[in-house]
Amino acid sequence: MKSALYISLSVAWLLLTWRSATIAAQAEDNRSCRPLQIHLALTGDPTEMRVMWKTKKKGCRSALQYSKHLELLMAGNGILARSDAEETYGPEDMCGSPASGFDFSHLHLHSTVLTDLDPGQVHHYRIGEDGDTHHFTAAQAPDPRGGMTFLVFGDMGESEHHRAKSPGAHYTATQLKSEVLDHNADMLLHIGDISYANGDPKIWDTFMDQIEPYAAAAPYMIGIGNHEYDYRTGKEHHHEGAGSDPSGEDKPYDPDWGNYGNDSGGECGVTVSKRFKMPGYHSGAANHHEHEANSPFWYSFEYGSVHFTIISTEHDLSHGSEQNKWLRQDLESVDRCTTPWLIVGMHRPMYVVFPHKSNRVVGRHMRGFLEELFDANEVDMVLSGHVHAYARTCNVYDERCVDSGSGGMTHVTLGCGGRKLSDVEHEQPEWLDSAAREWGYGRVQVVDGQEMLFEFVESETGEVFDSVRLENSRSRSRTCLDGELRDWLLQEAWMHDLHGAPAMHLHSIWDLAPSNLYH
Repeated sequence: MKSALYISLSVAWLLLTWRSATIAAQAEDNRSCRPLQIHLALTGDPTEMRVMWKTKKKGCRSALQYSKHLELLMAGNGILARSDAEETYGPEDMCGSPASGFDFSHLHLHSTVLTDLDPGQVHHYRIGEDGDTHHFTAAQAPDPRGGMTFLVFGDMGESEHHRAKSPGAHYTATQLKSEVLDHNADMLLHIGDISYANGDPKIWDTFMDQIEPYAAAAPYMIGIGNHEYDYRTGKEHHHEGAGSDPSGEDKPYDPDWGNYGNDSGGECGVTVSKRFKMPGYHSGAANHHEHEANSPFWYSFEYGSVHFTIISTEHDLSHGSEQNKWLRQDLESVDRCTTPWLIVGMHRPMYVVFPHKSNRVVGRHMRGFLEELFDANEVDMVLSGHVHAYARTCNVYDERCVDSGSGGMTHVTLGCGGRKLSDVEHEQPEWLDSAAREWGYGRVQVVDGQEMLFEFVESETGEVFDSVRLENSRSRSRTCLDGELRDWLLQEAWMHDLHGAPAMHLHSIWDLAPSNLYH
């Protein structure tokens, strides 16, 4: 009797132990598959939004549901979107040390594109059955009357591991979270020098955790900086079985007039190309062809009344270079009647404040490569980082302030997102309108295709330090038709052709147009 009772109790204990172990294993499995570091990106199509996240475990079933209606999503009746093939990277992918010496296990990256979105409308989404619910506003379709607010900054880092080197990152992150969640900013643009990780996955994780609260609610677009890409070749930097440069180059860009080095610590763009998929990434990296985007290194997209062009100052931009050819084609192809504003993002600035001598040399060469091209294509604003301070020029061309109606553009340096600040001398060139040695970011309110307000916001206080209102004066010289008039003209031309009437010149049809349709 005692023996039977003992056996029964032993079996019960074993079953309880097994069940407890199973439950614990399932709980650990769920934790390992929990979506982390969620962030969004535009695809270039306003009916789409890309969602990216990380899991600690390989092979997690990462199904995402989304809907315009929160109640449908909560009931499990949202639209199902399966993630793309899982991605990861390891020491063998890095171009050199110290990045090649880290452990990249527990790093599994997922991505999916949400489709059939209503541009400009709020959509809700959730990753997994037990994931948190997030929401975002889908991008606006290109529209000359479209307004938007975007936030722009560079050189941020994170304050947990690198508090001494990035003491302002926490302040900026706090303000950006408020701008997106409380004031509905539409988009963020981080123009290079992102985490300063030098390949360390712990630093990248901390940075991605830092931005998730707002990057999961608004697209987080990036540009390439020296701390994401610059690397060295040679025995002292390379390792056996080193990976290849994901931008497709066979060696790093290192002109004799530059101050390029091993600033990425051997990452050579691998990490950002895996973690941040920007518009055109399918044709980007080593798979791109001439005159195609090389995302995330150079690419473009449109949002409302703005065409954004993002380029890499860590790659060759000289005349005849691959990037310069793409850039020329991109700028020349912009329909300024649909997107009247043209904004360029590039990490290293063309106009550099004193005393940054080596950066001023690089800026002079950048102006030689780009300024005439930008002016010919009527670029309105150039946004940069790299120099750890704030600076804004007048409407400038060839180091002279000029009337905006006759050319030139405004350059803004925003390398003050959180990294230790640089000096700014009191005496500066005449083209400088404003400068500050403060952590902060730019808040750009695009009213429509004619008016834009730029504000520099201090991260510690949330106060506006500097502002300028830009008017698109050159757009008035463009012959643009509004949508209704354009449709009317096309219909008239089609009707004449349909009835076999002699072809009419555009100006002849124009004379017949109702006066209420003029732009």
